Amino acid sequence: EAIGSLNVYHDRRHVWEADELEALTQLSIQASVAIRSARTYAQLATWAAQLQSIQQLGARLNRLSDVAAIGAAIAKELRELIDYHNVRVYRIYGDELLPVALLGQVGEYEDETMDQLRVKVGTGITGWVATHRVAEYLPDAAADPRADTIPGTSDDIDESMLLAPMVFDDAVLGVLVLSKLGLNQFSEDDLRLLVIYASFAAQAMAHADATQRLERQLQSRRDLLEVTETILSTLDTSAVLESVADRLGELVGSDNIWIELVDDDGGSLVPMIAKGVNAEEYLDPFLPGETGIATWVMDHNEPAFLPDQFDDERVFVGPSGRIHGGLICVPLRSRTGPIGVLSIERLGEGRSFSEEEFELVQLFAGQVSIAVQNSRAHGAITRQAETDDLTGLRNHRSFRRELAKAVAHGEPFSLLMVDLDRFKLVNDTFGHEAGNAFLEGIAAAILTASRDTDMAFRYGGDEFVVLLPRTDADHVGPVADRIRRAFSSVVGPTSETGSEGIHVDASAGVATYPTDGTTADEILLAADRACFMVKRNGGGRVARAEEGLALADVFTLQVPTPIDTGP
Repeated sequence: EAIGSLNVYHDRRHVWEADELEALTQLSIQASVAIRSARTYAQLATWAAQLQSIQQLGARLNRLSDVAAIGAAIAKELRELIDYHNVRVYRIYGDELLPVALLGQVGEYEDETMDQLRVKVGTGITGWVATHRVAEYLPDAAADPRADTIPGTSDDIDESMLLAPMVFDDAVLGVLVLSKLGLNQFSEDDLRLLVIYASFAAQAMAHADATQRLERQLQSRRDLLEVTETILSTLDTSAVLESVADRLGELVGSDNIWIELVDDDGGSLVPMIAKGVNAEEYLDPFLPGETGIATWVMDHNEPAFLPDQFDDERVFVGPSGRIHGGLICVPLRSRTGPIGVLSIERLGEGRSFSEEEFELVQLFAGQVSIAVQNSRAHGAITRQAETDDLTGLRNHRSFRRELAKAVAHGEPFSLLMVDLDRFKLVNDTFGHEAGNAFLEGIAAAILTASRDTDMAFRYGGDEFVVLLPRTDADHVGPVADRIRRAFSSVVGPTSETGSEGIHVDASAGVATYPTDGTTADEILLAADRACFMVKRNGGGRVARAEEGLALADVFTLQVPTPIDTGP
């Protein structure tokens, strides 16, 4: 390739000899080498200066740890290398390229907004560069078929563009885009510089991502410790699950969170808590034979991470059909096996979870497992301590606590006190073992006649009490009579005691809050007085609190009696 010419003149006629021409040829060759060397040296010096500038810019970027701050620095400092009118810095998030910084220098670019510039990966020239990982120089951007006009802008602007992907560790993190009004406004050297700078920018972005991941992990650990302190400080299972669902939703972000625990009786999963857009649906009990990802997790005792649940055959398909979205299901484990499942879900195509979030959910599940086991163990001990060993009903201490709670709640309720008549004859005739069996039968009869909301207790000896929530004075009579009549299966003529001519019946008194008293002791005293009034007059019926008022001056609250010897 010719780079110039060497001209030698004589001021008079001269015939050039062959050796002279050869010497000139060699001289021109040497001159060409020298010129090329000088040009190369100058180019290298320019490149070295540019590379040094890029390195300095890259070093400044690496001192930043925030993606937005790096984007702003790129937009401001890239002008030191390349002259342009507009710069945009894109990051890839999911299937979208989102601008994290932009800077317009002239009117055509100054009014661009972030929302205008959002593009899908693979769409337009920016999306093409992100997909193919190839830098591009467009001398005439409007003429390139891959280019799309930004919504709200003119499509007939003469514009030149440079685009370079930010690639780090074989992954495209984003795209740098430079624009300038006019055609052929950039050079291949400009493109080369942008490619080099994009590699430094990618490194800075990766560093920022890693820093932010670390900060999130540290924050997650701190939050996990806070949640651990909270959930381990309470022995209420419902409170534990509520706390976990709230905190995990704040940390991870989801559309649905729900927790299912194994039913101690049947061994099946029972929804305990659900929060989110489908909370009501996810609280529905399992259908007979129903299977899904939760039952798979239980059967395999291992977590499941589904980036998109749409095509996973393990997922139960509801009436609306298959849905897109990320799903994490993690077992709650005990020493003997899984005791439940913690599930978290994001709805929509492309909305998955990260590996870090998967790890965090598993950490939470571990803490929930410990808390649930502690709560259940405490519950079992509490139930044992509050359960009457003989009848299986709740005991006197439990009754006093529930009565106090009912009064504190403030809603109307009634209290039925039952005292067996002539029970001592059963012990004297058949022995104490038979007497115990008789009391067990009475307790079973009370439970059978009571409503689901009622609470039955053994008050002491042959005395029983039943709390009747949301039952006022106008409605307590039929309920009390039904419970007293239920004794007939145990004490009637066809029973063992009846066949021996021993007539055992029950005296009962009923009081209603707040009509017959406004404190726990007042209500209990009113029911006890009414019961005593019945017993004193032969037994075998139910009396209301007002009937016992005749004894108000002489009757005080009695402690539970062992076994009555009277009627």
